[in-house]
Amino acid sequence: MRNFKLLIIYCALLLLLSPVLHSRAEESLERQFNILFISSYGYSTAGVPETLKGFETGLDAMNVNISYEFMDAQKFYSSNAISNFDAYLRYKLFTVRNFDLVAVADDPALRYAINNKNALFPNIPLVFMGINNITEAVTASAMNGATGIAESQDFDNNYRLMKALFPRRDNLVVIIDATVTGQGDYVEFMKFKDKNPDLKSRIINTSSYTKRGLKRALSRLGSDDIILFLDFSVDGDGNSYSLQNASDFLRDSTKNVPIFRLSSSDIGHGVFGGISYSFYDSGYIAGNAAKEILDGADPNDMPLMTATVTTPYFDQLSMDQFNINYSQLPSGSVIVNEHENLAKFYRENTLISNMAIIIALLMIIIILILNNSNKRRLVMMRTDFLTQMPNRMSIMEITGQVVSSNTPYGFIMLDVDKFKEINDTHGHKVGDEIIKMVAERLQGLADKEITFARLVGDEFCGLFYKPSKEKEYEICDELLRVMKNGFKTSAGPLYITVSIGCAIYPGDTDNPEKLMECADKALYETKENGRNGYTLFDSINKS
Repeated sequence: MRNFKLLIIYCALLLLLSPVLHSRAEESLERQFNILFISSYGYSTAGVPETLKGFETGLDAMNVNISYEFMDAQKFYSSNAISNFDAYLRYKLFTVRNFDLVAVADDPALRYAINNKNALFPNIPLVFMGINNITEAVTASAMNGATGIAESQDFDNNYRLMKALFPRRDNLVVIIDATVTGQGDYVEFMKFKDKNPDLKSRIINTSSYTKRGLKRALSRLGSDDIILFLDFSVDGDGNSYSLQNASDFLRDSTKNVPIFRLSSSDIGHGVFGGISYSFYDSGYIAGNAAKEILDGADPNDMPLMTATVTTPYFDQLSMDQFNINYSQLPSGSVIVNEHENLAKFYRENTLISNMAIIIALLMIIIILILNNSNKRRLVMMRTDFLTQMPNRMSIMEITGQVVSSNTPYGFIMLDVDKFKEINDTHGHKVGDEIIKMVAERLQGLADKEITFARLVGDEFCGLFYKPSKEKEYEICDELLRVMKNGFKTSAGPLYITVSIGCAIYPGDTDNPEKLMECADKALYETKENGRNGYTLFDSINKS
């Protein structure tokens, strides 16, 4: 009987506590996001671990559950392999759980996402990274709910470095294969070659050679050649190569020919080095974009990022082979297998002094690296990709600083009139040309007293200091004046008009946070009155 009473009390407590426990469980679930990450290649592939680490770091400790899937496309990229991967992924998407975001890394995974997004995850945001084929990256970024970063390899600076270090070697031998990534790299190299018509080059597609034939072709290279090793994961016999195996093969098949790489150049194995694409930074930027989207940002407002993200890496053994000194390399270069050369330093100084100097140097290097990396990221995040002018994030930060300091300021909203008709009539290319030229004319008026930014589409805004009624008229009249001249587009000269709204604080409102809203109302009034002009907020009938 006593046990029965205890059981009743225990059940009653459970009933009382269950709403609390359920509420806490729901809160925990609300704080966690599910991410599906599709990697083109296996985890052991060079660059993949750095990309994943950067992506996780970029999420900035958000409560996320990341489900990683590896296509292993270097080995399995037949139609049958893709079909099997697709069947498994469909099962996971439709049966296992709902995902809040999909992330893809490298070209095969992006191509899969482009082909299947509408069917598999039409309403799930997509973030991509490490894309060699810029054309496909642009295609993906134009999809609804998609954004990311392309793998913009630094051909220009690497080519300049090759000529500086090896001025007598004037023939560039480019190593590629027939994989999706290899063909993407080939396309980007040919774009670079088109810009450098004097460049002498030869393409060796490893997929077109037997192993023996490839070895024979490489053995013929000599003192006039430099190897640009882009991709080599398979040969014509169907043999697969890891990055290390491929590097060893190139080194062993050539005699005294420097080997440059534009990514994963820190591997040694006979690779001289290069100004290398940073997989970690690419992943970090993509992770940061994913965090913003999960926090509520619209991916359609986040432009494709293509700025080069690089770190120079070089191998000490190859430097010794070609008599290259550290002083000849770009600043900030990282040396793989660097010599231990502190013995003399230790003999000439006390241990305490040596340790202090080393610690100080390490701190300076770390600070410089972090500072440079942060500057690159901040510039990319606050710049509109199409116009290279400040974007919404940038102008909102400036506005926030002005508001927090309670500084008087004015705000302008500007739209291109009938911009949709321009796109519909002449195409999006001409529309983009118009947007870029409007931005150029706005930037021509910008100075320390006024800043312009692109918000989205054909919407622009401006913030100016020391506001007054006279300054409102002056700026708006000047904006109309500079937009009157025709725009030279690929479809011929076009003439456009713009609609403008302007408001000032504290003249038009006593709440500085409402000024953008006031300017927007003034812009709407201009459009209601026939466009092609401007409206000052204080002239609106507010009754």
